[in-house]
Amino acid sequence: MAQTKSKTESAAESAFDTVTKLEVPAAMRDFAEKGVAQAKDAYAKFKVVADETSDMLEGAYSTASRGASTLGLKALETARANTNASFDHLISLFSVRTLSDAIELQTAFVRKQSEAMAVQAREFGELAQRVGAEAVGPVKAQFEKSLKFPG
Repeated sequence: MAQTKSKTESAAESAFDTVTKLEVPAAMRDFAEKGVAQAKDAYAKFKVVADETSDMLEGAYSTASRGASTLGLKALETARANTNASFDHLISLFSVRTLSDAIELQTAFVRKQSEAMAVQAREFGELAQRVGAEAVGPVKAQFEKSLKFPG
């Protein structure tokens, strides 16, 4: 049995020696080496783009989160200002002596609140637009950069 094992090992070694001694044409070797080099280069470039995209998404998420907080705070600030104005108006209404004074006070309040709400809506819209642009801008830039991937 020991002799069979050594014959098998000898045959395998002989076959391996024959395969390793085969001559591969230089053109084929160069082609294979260029293919491997190109694959390594493409992988390295892809990895850089993937890492940049991952970092960008983390940053965009963080920016969007901060933006949502900013919008929420602006909404609360606006609600507080409008609530305070309404309470102040109610207190003023208790001090009127005639119906015409009440109508005049109410008219002035409605006009003032309409103007304030228009300003608040414009400010909130501008803030929302800015927050959206800050969150989406890096994503758009990275997407455009990825489309230009040299390959």
